Order: sequence, then structure tokens, then C-alpha cells
Amino acid sequence: MTSVELRKQFLAFFAAPARRHTVVPSDALIPSGDPTVLFTSAGMNQFKDYFTGRRTDLSRAASCQKCLRTGDLEQVGKTAFHHSFFEMLGNFSFGDYFKAEAIRWAWEFLTGTLDVKGTPSPDRGLCLALPAKKLWVSVYEQDEEALALWRALGMPEDRIRRFGQADNFWPANAPANGPNGPCGPCSEIYFDADGAVQGQRSVEVWNLVFTQFDRQSDGSLKPLPRKGIDTGMGLERLAAVMQGVETSYDTDLFRRVIKAIRSGRTKKTRDDRESTNRAIADHVRALTFMVAEGV
Repeated sequence: MTSVELRKQFLAFFAAPARRHTVVPSDALIPSGDPTVLFTSAGMNQFKDYFTGRRTDLSRAASCQKCLRTGDLEQVGKTAFHHSFFEMLGNFSFGDYFKAEAIRWAWEFLTGTLDVKGTPSPDRGLCLALPAKKLWVSVYEQDEEALALWRALGMPEDRIRRFGQADNFWPANAPANGPNGPCGPCSEIYFDADGAVQGQRSVEVWNLVFTQFDRQSDGSLKPLPRKGIDTGMGLERLAAVMQGVETSYDTDLFRRVIKAIRSGRTKKTRDDRESTNRAIADHVRALTFMVAEGV
């Protein structure tokens, strides 16, 4: 499945009558009306006013957001999935549905089934067909609700992991260290080509964030009156999974760019290695989108 098909299928799944999400175009890389960040770094950036309740004309949304992050630059090219520019598939709820729907729909889209037993989805044509035996999930160690929901879907106990706030809370370590404001536990879905749990080939494909608390200055977590859902699934990672390759640099999103870089770098030097080719490809891709937006 091509990256173009993945974009279209994800948005069509959430726009379908059973889920009724409004498909919102990607915001610019320079955020509109948000001076707090230099670049758009997540799908939720353009929806901040909806999460805070300042806008109420939208209750459900889905998007494929162009993102730019500089925090992982040292890892770009060296790992299988770190990028500076990437696209984030996401579905969002602003005081509407919550954990049960977010978990159920994520499973349905990835597998084409309604539960781990394999009950077919009525929207199978809009779903992927990842095998259940190659998926495992994590939940925040104190989130009994999310744990119960995964169990209700039929997820075996040995394919569920409970992690602390560093891994399964957003922002990371917010209960202990802040920042103050909206936050919540998350549940992550992993794919492992070997069917292992926490194996060497496990890759996180989807993060489901349950925004349900307002952290106070004294460190307490006050329940939000309007709970929200903020999910993010990297298109590059999903493309690698669906195309059966080991890294996102081997997908159709990068293949032709890296081929051109290899053919152009004819002088053999100490730095003429694959990690360098990947880093160049990533940065060229990021710069192309930045130039296109006038940066």
C-alpha cells in the first residue's frame, strides 16, 4: 500500500458515517495564530482552542498534519524511524467521545476487525489488515480504565504492558514534573514483525492520548470538565509496516530521493555510508517543505 493510499484511507475511515469526523486540512509548518512554538510539531497544534474550549464549533476532527521537530536531529539517519519532517495522522475529540471509542476505532482501523477474536468490521474496505498476533499495546500503569478496555477487546494479558509516566503519560512525566495544564495518560500500539512483545523489531505506530486532567501548581491532577482525545500515528512508520520494510527510509516516501543521493555521491569518502544518505534525504525533504512555505 502506498503512502498516498494510506493517507486517503485513514481520513476516509474517520470521516465515514460510523465515526463522523470532520477532515481538516493540514496546518502550515509555521503555526497559524500560535506564537508559543516555532514550528508545527504535532497534529493537535491547530486544535488548541478546541481542547481549551475557546472554540466549540467542532467536536470531532481527523487530519494528516505536516510536522517539523528539531529535538531528534542527532538521531536522524542513525535510527530506523527518527525524522525532522514527518506527517502525523490523527483523530481528535473535543469533549465528545473518549477512551472506549478511541481504542476500539484504532484497533478496527489497523486490523479490519472489531475485536481480537476477528469479528469483521462493517468498514473493512476502509481498514488495514494487520494481523492481531503482531500487535501489542502499552497503558499507563495507573490507568485501569484503558487496561479494562483492551481486555474487553480480547487483548491477551501477555500482549499488554503497563509503563510509568515517562513512557505512557503526555506530556511525559507531567504528574511529577509538569508542565501545569491539560495532560493525561496514553495508550500506545506497537507492531512487531516477529510477533514479539517489546522485541528488537517492535515499532510504536499509534499513540492514543487521553487528555483528562488539568495539572495544578501543587502537583495535583484535577479532572477536566471536557475530556479530549489526541492521537498521533506517523505516516512514515505506518508506511514501513504496510510495505514490509525495516525502516521508513525504505518506503516510497524516501526511495527515489535516496537513490538520487547515492548516484550523486560518486566520490567515496569515510562519510559515504547509509546513515549519511538517510540524513541528507531527511533534511532535503524538510527543507523542501520549509522553502515551499516561505521560511
